[in-house]
Amino acid sequence: MMRKRWWLIGLLLILAACGGAADAPVTVEIIHLNHAPILPTVQAVETILAEYGDSLTWQTYDFDTDEGQAFAEAQGLADHTPIAIFINGEMELELNDRLVTFYSFPQGEGVGGMIAEGTWSLDYLRTALDQATAE
Repeated sequence: MMRKRWWLIGLLLILAACGGAADAPVTVEIIHLNHAPILPTVQAVETILAEYGDSLTWQTYDFDTDEGQAFAEAQGLADHTPIAIFINGEMELELNDRLVTFYSFPQGEGVGGMIAEGTWSLDYLRTALDQATAE
């Protein structure tokens, strides 16, 4: 009887270890200026994020609010930044052997040369999200 009990306890421990909680969803945080030139990009990013359903959660911060300023400070952002995107707390990710920074306007979207274009694109964002949600 005692042997059967130990066997049952062992089996339950193994099942508990294997069952575990489901992986936490990917977290995406976006901070942006609430200015017309970047808003279409913010909308495009949010549209892409919505496609991932429950596999990720996201939060959007406006630089011009106290909450946005607190987030920017916590992330070390001090410059006038059109947009920055953090995936699981990281703004820089390695994608296909290339370091991509989700900061400033996406490639080809800078405004009149006044604001530097970033090294990212919406395609890179999809790749990063695919990579993060597959882990």
